[in-house]
Amino acid sequence: MPTPKFEHLSLLAADAERSLDGLDHSLRRGTGGMSQGALHSRDLSGALSALGLDAAADLADDLARQMTLGQSSVLDVAQDLLPLIAKAVKDIQLGQFPDSDQQMETWGPWSSKLQVVVARDASPLRSFEAVVPKPPSEQRLAPLVGSEAPANPAPTSPLESASDYMVPAQAVGPSDPGFLALRHQGLNLIQSARILNQRDDERTVRQMDALLSELQDWSLRVGQVSLVELFPRFTHEFADVWLDRSLLTRLEPLRILEGAAARVQAQSRSLTIYMDWQQVSLTDDQYQQLGQCLRSVFGQIRRYEQGFRISFPCSLTRMRAIPFILNEQRYMVGGAQFIQFQPDADGPGIAGSLILRAGVDSKSLQVDRVLPAENMNLFELPYGMERPDWLSGVALDGMGEVYFCVAP
Repeated sequence: MPTPKFEHLSLLAADAERSLDGLDHSLRRGTGGMSQGALHSRDLSGALSALGLDAAADLADDLARQMTLGQSSVLDVAQDLLPLIAKAVKDIQLGQFPDSDQQMETWGPWSSKLQVVVARDASPLRSFEAVVPKPPSEQRLAPLVGSEAPANPAPTSPLESASDYMVPAQAVGPSDPGFLALRHQGLNLIQSARILNQRDDERTVRQMDALLSELQDWSLRVGQVSLVELFPRFTHEFADVWLDRSLLTRLEPLRILEGAAARVQAQSRSLTIYMDWQQVSLTDDQYQQLGQCLRSVFGQIRRYEQGFRISFPCSLTRMRAIPFILNEQRYMVGGAQFIQFQPDADGPGIAGSLILRAGVDSKSLQVDRVLPAENMNLFELPYGMERPDWLSGVALDGMGEVYFCVAP
């Protein structure tokens, strides 16, 4: 359904078009243009996110990541995507704002295609098994917003505690795929950053930031485990989907889906895991149970014609975030719960509503401004500190800005 235009729409669209032109020029240079192409692709991701094209933004971010890593095999995919992204930007200018299901239908196959290309280049990593870290002794789940608080409340944050985040050194060894990936990619990323450090201009600073952000994302892989551990029946489908061990433990209620599904698809992009469970039948109680589980980890579940669609972050210490500003204060919500941004036709600037889905519940947050999505580090608030029910922790962006984590 078309959404009314808003004041800064033409400016945001112009940013996207400039990034598209820059990316097109870089791609025409082949492998020699990948460094600049990565920057243009990251700029494009930010512009698309601001326009509400979150799935396309994630795809552009993935392209930037692969070009930063020197994966030349993604160049053809990137070139084929340019006219489709350009059309999507034009559609936005005409007031045609697709919802999340429409975006998934359009961009999901391209994300899968990109994953096939990247997996082929990274195939040596598959021959290694993860040495899993010691699981935490206890997990604390956040109560649902609006539920009665216990007499002696435990910490309400859905974030992992510091003890969950720290992985004992002896638990991760050279056979861990994350360790191998970090060693293989990390050395190159650090070397590139050192070379860039010899220069002094704005574009170099941005490229340096992109390299360090990439290194953070790769570091997250160390000690993670395959989703296959939760769903052993789907070994082939989940072989390249990784998440934190402590998060896997908290997702135990999802195990009821394994025996009931005729088919499942799963993919991981921008630190977020997406799963489609087809031909599954759940009772209302089971559906609510899964919703509560996913809500506690910044995820969501929704019914659709063939089954259920689930999304959740691969970690609770670093995740894709949708930052926004309200009353001059910075906030963020988990990208896995984001549906779309609906701008106000009569409001000042780009004020509007963030449409979210927490577990099975749809939410609407009125905001003054939405910022481009990015990957952020998350931290739990100290135990015992008074906070509203919706405040689950704080997050830091690449510039060190602090955001309050909203658990809708």
